[in-house]
Amino acid sequence: MRKQLTAFLTALFLLLSGAAAWADYTEWKDSSYPFSAAKTIYLDQVDTAQVENLSPVEEWKLKNTFYRKISKIKDITILIKEPKPEGHLASGTGTEDALIGGSDTAIPKEAVEKGADIYILPRITTWQTDSYLVPAHTEWRNREIRDAWRDKDGRWHEYYRTITYPEYVPDYWVPYAEVTVTFEWYDTKTGSLIASSEDKRLRASETHPEDLYGRIVDRFIKNMKKTLG
Repeated sequence: MRKQLTAFLTALFLLLSGAAAWADYTEWKDSSYPFSAAKTIYLDQVDTAQVENLSPVEEWKLKNTFYRKISKIKDITILIKEPKPEGHLASGTGTEDALIGGSDTAIPKEAVEKGADIYILPRITTWQTDSYLVPAHTEWRNREIRDAWRDKDGRWHEYYRTITYPEYVPDYWVPYAEVTVTFEWYDTKTGSLIASSEDKRLRASETHPEDLYGRIVDRFIKNMKKTLG
């Protein structure tokens, strides 16, 4: 029900705004945290638990895209596991979490054992392709036509003029893709949330959310370098 309502509101927004693309980015950082002092970053695989109807191969592709882009970073020490394709019979046992400050946190034990200063969890919260109906309507078109006039001496002169005319457009469906990814940053010593961001992207006449996802990952990498620099 919630997914249907979200799709309806998205379609309504695109229809009323006439926008071909839309993006919204929000972030928060703990101003007291010494990000530039961090030496090692532990990046988890992309969490796709909130994405419905993903096949094991599709899930692996999303995680692998993130891994490949992160692996190209050379000026920051980043720990990240290469994702492996898993079938439906995978055991599903997760990575053991560390006990920080006397409470169970979402920080993998491996991040603490390898001396990472910051743990980052990427999570896809929206991943969908859908379409919305544009009702039948009339649009005004412009067209140049050639015309001529004759002067007092009987000579003809050609010129072009623009005419405006109505054109009936029958109703039609427009596909769109929408992707939202969040990034949560945690201090591995205290388990405290020190930064977070949410990147939303929406594009009409688009059937490949992978392209939007790639741009989101690229912006994350750019901002991460700036934050840690």
